[in-house]
Amino acid sequence: MSWDDLNDWAGERIVGRGRNYQRQGRVSDLSLEQDGGLLAWVDGSRRYATHVVLNPGGLPTSHCTCPYEFDCKHAVAAVLEYLKRVENGQRVSKAAADDDRLTLLADEEADDELLDDSDGLAEDRLQQIETFLKGKTKAQLVELLRDIADQHPEVAQDLRDRQHLDSGNVPKLMASLRREIRDTAEEPGWQNYWDGEGYTPDYSGVRKKIDILLKAGHADEVLELGRELLISGTCQVEESHDEGETAMEIAVCMPLIARGLDRSSLPAADKLVWALDAVLDDPYDLYDVFVEYLLREHPESAWHEVADQLLSRLEKNKRAKGGDSYDFRYERDRLSDWAVHALAHSGRDEEIIPLCEREARKTGSYVRLVDWLISAKRYEEAESWIHKGIRATESKWPGIASMLRKRFLEIHTRRKKWPVVAAIQAEDFVRAPSQQAFLDCKKAADKIKAWPEVRGYLLGYLETGNQPWNRKGWPLPESGLDRPQPDRRRSFPMVEKRVAIAILEKKPDEVLKWYDQRTEDRFGWYDVSADDVAAAVQSYAPDRAAAIWKAMAERLIAEVKPKAYQKAATYLRKAARVMHEQKKAVEWERYLDALRQEHFRKRRLLEILDGLEAKPIVKKHR
Repeated sequence: MSWDDLNDWAGERIVGRGRNYQRQGRVSDLSLEQDGGLLAWVDGSRRYATHVVLNPGGLPTSHCTCPYEFDCKHAVAAVLEYLKRVENGQRVSKAAADDDRLTLLADEEADDELLDDSDGLAEDRLQQIETFLKGKTKAQLVELLRDIADQHPEVAQDLRDRQHLDSGNVPKLMASLRREIRDTAEEPGWQNYWDGEGYTPDYSGVRKKIDILLKAGHADEVLELGRELLISGTCQVEESHDEGETAMEIAVCMPLIARGLDRSSLPAADKLVWALDAVLDDPYDLYDVFVEYLLREHPESAWHEVADQLLSRLEKNKRAKGGDSYDFRYERDRLSDWAVHALAHSGRDEEIIPLCEREARKTGSYVRLVDWLISAKRYEEAESWIHKGIRATESKWPGIASMLRKRFLEIHTRRKKWPVVAAIQAEDFVRAPSQQAFLDCKKAADKIKAWPEVRGYLLGYLETGNQPWNRKGWPLPESGLDRPQPDRRRSFPMVEKRVAIAILEKKPDEVLKWYDQRTEDRFGWYDVSADDVAAAVQSYAPDRAAAIWKAMAERLIAEVKPKAYQKAATYLRKAARVMHEQKKAVEWERYLDALRQEHFRKRRLLEILDGLEAKPIVKKHR
């Protein structure tokens, strides 16, 4: 087995973590099954049972009691510990047929099968349990439940909750649930992904109790608790340091709250307002289930009431003195978006464009207004607002101005005004040269059979900085938009852009011509990288391609970081392929040997270099 084999199996990141676990001595009681499988205990955030099958001629397969379950870092650590022992001639003990770890793993697989109903296994097992229970007397069932509740506190709590409901003591269950929500929301979630440690709040108990309440017909109480969960959950997510695990735990509760909202005694309009408040007060997009609720079919009369409420809110929504301009615009735009939605679903379409016009002046939401005008085919008004919007937003919010230019392009494309479309695309290219902008120009100019001329002017701009429309013979009309002004920050020729266009047009000689004119501070930042260059010229100039890839790898190796070594290996593999195709295998071997000699102290790098040649991890036998 080589390092490449190991990486193909588990991935470089998992292999790196597994190697660290093995070196830290976290693998214990390693043993070998009769058929060649490995069993081990591996210490992580707790002790995990790990089983690995070493398939002859293929990649391993594994199962572990950790949350990752399959092909995890614990399995990698077990494999590396085994290979180390083989290399050092150490004995590996035989596993007993009734090894506790096999029982643990089998139990976990059985639990997985019970949860997976894809092949009917879960239904079969539940049927077996039902038959078993029906065969018991009442006294036996009571004794059985007492035993289970004694062993599993969550079952005991579930039974107490059901007792409160059956006895009509809903306030007691509500008090218990409020306490549990507060307790669960008290500690923020956190994760240390390097060590595999962390804490994620467990809302499963809260979900279960809410579900019990809902099934018992207490939808209003569920909604009451839902508001508390929204507030405490948002605060907890705000304080957590993870990649969304805490947010996911809370979000999974929300479909139950949405069902409670649907079944509650609130009037239809109040239900919509409840859901809207949840969405508008959600800074982390936790409560998408309420967006889905709002997008469902609701009575037109309900939306009519909601529209009036939202318009009233907008009237009262004033920016606080000294308040943040961005926050004000963002919150007001969200509110007005839903006001537009409410108007559209209450049959009040005639109010939408006037509202959008007022809001565009207040928040710069010109794009929404233009979109409504385009959908109404009021193109002249849309163009007028585009010009106003660009003037108002160009300096403060250039992203909005860019979107407005796209809408201008859309209008003229719809109306098939191809010369103007081509002129707009040419201006966009000058404003922000890129491969895609070049292709867009070609597509538009081809419509009027002007591409060869236009292409020459655009390439001339990249080389000299002379704007195309200022040169004699420019074949396109004025677009009607503001043309880009010369940018003094740019220096010409724009070498990296010329390289990118040469790659796009598959002209390797041009690629090298411009690549060789680069300076380090002006190349490789935006459209193209040295890797792209090497790939573009590998058939035309294989030696240059190999040299570029080797140089990239050597720069990464000089960083003296394991992650950089892994990335360097990617480029070395490309160089190796090209050199082998050129029948230069011996030269390649000499190059690798020179790297090993120069960096003989970098153990991790040497392992990666061995992996390039698929050398086995085990180097010797004793």
